[in-house]
Amino acid sequence: MHIVPMRRALLALVLLSAGLAQARDDVTLRGRVELVGDGRQYVRAGEVADTVVYYLPKGVELRPSPGRFAVDTRSKGFSPSLLVVPQGSTVSFPNRDTILHNVFSRSGANGFDLGFYGAGVSREHTFRRAGLVVVNCSVHQSMRANILVLSTPHFARPDRSGRYRLEGLPPGTGSLVFWHPRSAPTSVQITVPSDAIPAQRLIASKPPIDAHAAGRH
Repeated sequence: MHIVPMRRALLALVLLSAGLAQARDDVTLRGRVELVGDGRQYVRAGEVADTVVYYLPKGVELRPSPGRFAVDTRSKGFSPSLLVVPQGSTVSFPNRDTILHNVFSRSGANGFDLGFYGAGVSREHTFRRAGLVVVNCSVHQSMRANILVLSTPHFARPDRSGRYRLEGLPPGTGSLVFWHPRSAPTSVQITVPSDAIPAQRLIASKPPIDAHAAGRH
């Protein structure tokens, strides 16, 4: 009388064990990135923390979960000035100042223009394409924010010393990409798991603020 329930219990235990085994197959990748000036540009201490490190596995269908995020307009600036979001996410831009702002971007398929709006008003945009979105304000030309829209859930920001950790990576080959707002993106082909990932050096060739010229990205 108890044989069938016992078999079901054993089957559930086998499935649970398989799930745990699969979870143990996921890989944690640790590494370090450096940011140095090109001889004309100065790099501030801890600025390497603005790097984004992300992994694009080969032959794996990625489905990052979209979310809701916010970038405030505050004291004639954007906060945060760098935001990383999964593809399909919606970002709101609440006006925390007492003056008008016009938040817009000319970044290709992710371009948008929220028009003029005043204190206490919030408008939003959904980013459906992966890529870099440079956000500006037509009223205050020094305002700039970078929104990096990623098609992968595997990304991380390093600490002020440049050390980063990526968790839950699927085994196999893929591209490890290093991006910084002041440097050209760098891509390294790796195999996960890997014995060691060499420290990656990025060259800061861009100034910290590029105002409206950034809209050409």
